[in-house]
Amino acid sequence: MMNTRLLPTIRLGAATGLAALVLGACSGSTEDVRVTFCKDLVRGLHPSTGEIEWKSNENTFRRPEYAITALTYERVDATGGGTAGRAACHYAYEALEDTAVNLANPLDAYETLPFAMTVDGRALSDAELLDAVNAEQRRRGRAVLDGLNEGARDLADKVRTGIGQ
Repeated sequence: MMNTRLLPTIRLGAATGLAALVLGACSGSTEDVRVTFCKDLVRGLHPSTGEIEWKSNENTFRRPEYAITALTYERVDATGGGTAGRAACHYAYEALEDTAVNLANPLDAYETLPFAMTVDGRALSDAELLDAVNAEQRRRGRAVLDGLNEGARDLADKVRTGIGQ
């Protein structure tokens, strides 16, 4: 049976852990989510590549139809040699009207998942793009669950340590 005196400590620990997870998820890069997602798709399409060095990112807009996030990068192999690459993700316009936020950050007016993508000059088929997007979403979901599991284990360890004292 649990000691009721520990209940407030456990609740405080759980709340602190949850707050840390939420704040941790919100902090970090200020890069637009569409650019990050496009980069992650490129990484998923080149799984055997050791490292990808991002060289540039250029966003262009064909208002109101779509926006393009164009990336240039270098795939670095195990020997240190590199192969240049280029990718572009196309995002459909989804805003009902222009707002101050859309004017300050134009990519906010576009969907967060691409409707088309080219890699090294080759357009991915709809099926290839769907597979790549689904694989990336599964990877991100697993990462969130792994983070939550790790946070829960850390919190349980702290509670066990507190109970043992």
